[in-house]
Amino acid sequence: MKKNILLVDDDQRLRELLKDYLSEKKLDVFVCDDFNNADQIIKFFIFDLIILDRMMPTGDGIDLISSIKKYSNTPVIMLTAMGEDVNKIDGLKTGADDYVSKPFEPEELYLRIKKLLLLYNNINNQQINIGFGEYIFNTTTLNLKKNEKIIYLTEGENNLLLKLVKKRNDIVLREELADSEFDETELRKVDVSITRLRQKIETNPKQPQFIKTVRGKGYKLICNKL
Repeated sequence: MKKNILLVDDDQRLRELLKDYLSEKKLDVFVCDDFNNADQIIKFFIFDLIILDRMMPTGDGIDLISSIKKYSNTPVIMLTAMGEDVNKIDGLKTGADDYVSKPFEPEELYLRIKKLLLLYNNINNQQINIGFGEYIFNTTTLNLKKNEKIIYLTEGENNLLLKLVKKRNDIVLREELADSEFDETELRKVDVSITRLRQKIETNPKQPQFIKTVRGKGYKLICNKL
């Protein structure tokens, strides 16, 4: 079954190029050139994935992400000419699932689209029980079990584990794991929470088997292969 993609970008040449390219890849691509129109469309139509330009004459694409996530769990890829890390982090913190900096190759975007669609398909198609080692985490009930025994987690630990599970076997930035505005205090809280979570699930928290540290970036949850 074809996946429906919404592309929001004010650059007509880019829209036409990407629509032709992605259509050849068997994706149904709908295009929008205006921030305000996109804001209305996402309230009434559900897409499998949205590609969103950061800067448009009628608004900042980052402001649409909250609206998108309010109405659906649709994955979002941000397109941006801003290469600075702070702008990428802003998008990720607001809810973007990935970003591509302009200029880029269409194939790179397509590969990122495939990866996100597969990830969300695995989660949404009854893949609510995610396993790592002898643990099973239910993404609906937020229950963590080991050999059918429930492991108590705080609300914060549940939310932290859920974020790691959603991008399992991939890096999750520390900024993505922070709950509020970016600052060093919040990042340190993330590190403390990771330490506490490791104490509950790792045999040796100082040499973790499941929650790996990716130096200078964040963390990665090593899960069983699907």
